[in-house]
Amino acid sequence: MTGKEDFSRRVWRTALLAVGLLASLTFGAIVLAGGDWIPGAIIVVAGLIGLARQIPIIARLCSEAAPSSRHRTPTG
Repeated sequence: MTGKEDFSRRVWRTALLAVGLLASLTFGAIVLAGGDWIPGAIIVVAGLIGLARQIPIIARLCSEAAPSSRHRTPTG
């Protein structure tokens, strides 16, 4: 697997995981609003912990240049 394919796979995996965690956080808030405190709190806490663990990964991917653009030389 090339560096570009690996980078793309990591970006997509992280993005989909973050969207799923946001969806679970939203679902947990709806469950909490419905009055089910224990399951709603568990879902919200799990979503927050998951998102907190993804923040450093997202920051690292955003600061890392894609492999194809890393070795370009400026023209001019």
